[in-house]
Amino acid sequence: MDCYNDFAYVYDKLVDDVDYNEFLSFFEKIFEMNNLTPELILELGCGTGNFTEKLVGKGYDVIALDSSEQMLGIAQEKLENVLFLNQDMTDFELYGTVDAIVCVLDGINYITNKRKLLKLFKLCHNYLNYGGMLIFDINSEYKLKNIIGNNTFVGDNDDVFYVWENQLLKDRVNFYLTFFAKDKEGYNRFDEVHTERIYSQSELLSLLKKANFEDIKVYADFDVKKPNKKSQRLFVCAKKNAK
Repeated sequence: MDCYNDFAYVYDKLVDDVDYNEFLSFFEKIFEMNNLTPELILELGCGTGNFTEKLVGKGYDVIALDSSEQMLGIAQEKLENVLFLNQDMTDFELYGTVDAIVCVLDGINYITNKRKLLKLFKLCHNYLNYGGMLIFDINSEYKLKNIIGNNTFVGDNDDVFYVWENQLLKDRVNFYLTFFAKDKEGYNRFDEVHTERIYSQSELLSLLKKANFEDIKVYADFDVKKPNKKSQRLFVCAKKNAK
């Protein structure tokens, strides 16, 4: 996800409407439902540390990794007592195991190669303690095809103006982003191209099972209910069985 290097400059301004407390509350509800009381959590694709900050605020010990040095630089300015790792989530290495692994804001969609995603799931299984859990969310197939699709969005967020054009392909969506970020001398323009892969529930379940995860559940839109055809954000929970 090194496409975020330039994006780090304006990222926090563009996600200031994301309710990270809602993510945390829902994840903790899932922990409770599974009788899991994690102490050490690994966060994949931590970005600028917004969700990391929420985890630390609730008393969890956190290891957070991201492939973008720029993103991690911003995160480190926010948090001192966190181990930040500049690593690719599909090829990460830890010194020990953790109680839970989390990834928020559709980071999994950015892994467009299924073999790499399987490798990620296998790494997660390897670095989880027995009885530990992997939780992540994705943009659903419905959302990527019908809400984002081939549409164009325009936004004006304080000091950032952006145009977001999308190209829907067979199994992915390309995001063509143009930003105008205000600085002391005027506006600085930069362009980004991001890609999210469309994953069906059956694809994810198959890959997780190949990685030896069990008790896999899928929820929708911050509720412990099964997704319907128009659910937009799916939450996938998978356990490493107790020894």
